Amino acid sequence: MTNKEKAISFLWQHLLLLISLYLMTLGVVLCVKSSLGSSVISSLPFVFSLAGPISRVPEWTIGGYTIAMNFILVFCQILILRRNFDPMQLFQLVIGFAFGWLIDLNMALTAGLECTTLPSQIFAQFAGCTIMGIGIA
Repeated sequence: MTNKEKAISFLWQHLLLLISLYLMTLGVVLCVKSSLGSSVISSLPFVFSLAGPISRVPEWTIGGYTIAMNFILVFCQILILRRNFDPMQLFQLVIGFAFGWLIDLNMALTAGLECTTLPSQIFAQFAGCTIMGIGIA
């Protein structure tokens, strides 16, 4: 494989990664907007973002809490694996930051979306799960 082919492959893989991250975060946001449940990885950040104004936790966005949770999980991974931790795994922090930022971006882009009826909630939940599944695949 030539250097040009390697560069094209690298760019293509990372473009696909960004597209899939965007689709996954759009799916998360649609599920949250449906008020019928959220994905497992986003449930804790979602609850903390709701609790901020009425409790002692910081008033961060879902994306902000997602980034913080990712940092905590990577730190725990370092503690567990110790010398077996591969420094390449630190790139998880970059992906986690992008994931959290894209959640906040999609929350802003869908700010006008309100699911007030059960059919609209079901549609948003179905669309969110479908879009998230496409992003994961």
